[in-house]
Amino acid sequence: MLKTFTRPAMIFIPFLLGALFPQVHVLNDPPYNAVRWALTVMVFMSCLQIRFSELKPRKEHWYLLGANLLMGTLPYFALKLLFPQNPSLADAAFFVGITPTATAAPVVVAFLNGRIGFALTGFTITNVFVSLSLLFLLPMVTGQFTASFIGRVAVTLLQVIAFPFMTAVILRTIRPKLRELPKKLKTFSFLLWSFTLFILAAIARNYFIENPHVSMWNVAGIALISAVICFCNFWFGKYLAPRRYRRECSQLLGQKNTTFTMYLALHYASALVAMGPIFYIFCHNMWNAWQMYCYDRRRFLRDSHRKS
Repeated sequence: MLKTFTRPAMIFIPFLLGALFPQVHVLNDPPYNAVRWALTVMVFMSCLQIRFSELKPRKEHWYLLGANLLMGTLPYFALKLLFPQNPSLADAAFFVGITPTATAAPVVVAFLNGRIGFALTGFTITNVFVSLSLLFLLPMVTGQFTASFIGRVAVTLLQVIAFPFMTAVILRTIRPKLRELPKKLKTFSFLLWSFTLFILAAIARNYFIENPHVSMWNVAGIALISAVICFCNFWFGKYLAPRRYRRECSQLLGQKNTTFTMYLALHYASALVAMGPIFYIFCHNMWNAWQMYCYDRRRFLRDSHRKS
């Protein structure tokens, strides 16, 4: 049962390496753009698995989308009013809360004996519509309501979401067997994700080196905000749907595609704001580890009882 804690523990390794070698932050600068390309590949691999015939939207999926948008905007406005002198808190809350469902959420739902079709539909809806909403929400958060800025956001979303999505759909239509590729390359996908965390940790460490005046209380506040939003997502998600879909909705609202919003935060805010999604990674993975451990334990006890 302890193996369910292996992956969350592995998260610390790329973060530790990134903190030890902050000079590799240059890999995120042109012409390398490592985080952008890694994110594009991960989205492509995830979209290869989607079958449109299996997507069956229900009203609960639209509740889920609404909750996702509210969790991004309500904490933002609340913190903006409470701490007007510290906008990084509100910005971090926005980038944490607005994050759509993670690509791995359907996998965890399947492990917990949930409905994989429901999870895949929720993943697709939140990622598509949250991405579209960012065309308007990002200018609101940054205060840059200009055609050129909206154009930049549109190009970014096309590069990291629309392009890999459409490419995956086209290639899978031509070669249906490509749908099995992500399963064969699970280790590669995990290593690519770990490499992305390594680069992001190096960027964050370099930010603190270049900005030694940054208050640790500010960082602690961002960590607390991320933890509270994580708890609220998993808890509130359970009550978006009838009992038979509670497990799925909780997972879909709580497990986030944080790599996506970390990239956006770095691109349109700062490395300090990007700490929000980084802290959220720890929170939602530890939550997943705990619930998978509990599920394994219940199954182990049930099987032991049957044998006795």
